[in-house]
Amino acid sequence: MTPTTILLIGILLVLAVGGWLLRRAGRLGGSRQAGNDDIDREVLEEAEEEVRGLDAFTTPDEADDELPDWGPGTAKR
Repeated sequence: MTPTTILLIGILLVLAVGGWLLRRAGRLGGSRQAGNDDIDREVLEEAEEEVRGLDAFTTPDEADDELPDWGPGTAKR
């Protein structure tokens, strides 16, 4: 390999690692910050409360009988 090729590979490697570190730190690309995720926390907490009452041996059919229908495609209250 020529010194120019080694230099170019080194520069690309440094850029790749730098980009990876910036992306991991959340500064580059898809800046998702906590609290801005369009999740209805109240509805989520209600759903979690409902399923906490189920035990480990509850079958899906039994859960359907015990819990109201909710999820994608279900009419909102």
